Amino acid sequence: MRLFTLIIPTAFILVGCSPTVTPPISEYTIYPSTKTIKPATTLSAKTLRMSRTKTIPSLSSKNLIYLRTSGESGSYLYTQWSDSPSLLIERSLSHKLQSEAIFSTLIPPASSAHADWILESDLHAFYHRFESGQKSKGILDITYYLIDAKTKLPIENKRFFITKNAPTEDASGGVSALVEATEELNNQCSQWLKEKVKQ
Repeated sequence: MRLFTLIIPTAFILVGCSPTVTPPISEYTIYPSTKTIKPATTLSAKTLRMSRTKTIPSLSSKNLIYLRTSGESGSYLYTQWSDSPSLLIERSLSHKLQSEAIFSTLIPPASSAHADWILESDLHAFYHRFESGQKSKGILDITYYLIDAKTKLPIENKRFFITKNAPTEDASGGVSALVEATEELNNQCSQWLKEKVKQ
């Protein structure tokens, strides 16, 4: 009996000390497109301030979220964004608007400088969605609100719902689809703002 008592604790110690290998975390970001050539002159004399994007808690973290048709949602264990999706999208659009020279000055959210217009945004979705019998997709759903800074009245709001097929059915494929969706958002939103400054 004494021998049995000594062997059991030793077995637990050996199991507890066995090394476990944790896969490294893959981190992704959204780099602004470098394809656009900045015009020699600005399209408008107006100034624009971009406000911080509002969103739900899950999109305020670095997690890469997936959704399934069953209603299941979760985040990939070993894949994440370099920053929250709301900030990555915000920075990407800011770079796009600067490169397009739509406004004379683009003012960051933290600045106290005066702006003619304010661009507010509400991010509803930024997910890798799996659908039965179809390719998975990157889903980006966001609404922008263009506000007159002087009167505090809305000029116009526009909702963008963009989907892109994922090249592979995994986290890397989801990232690729969401990066492509963000690039498409930048193109559509900048075009919308160009139309507004010309009116």
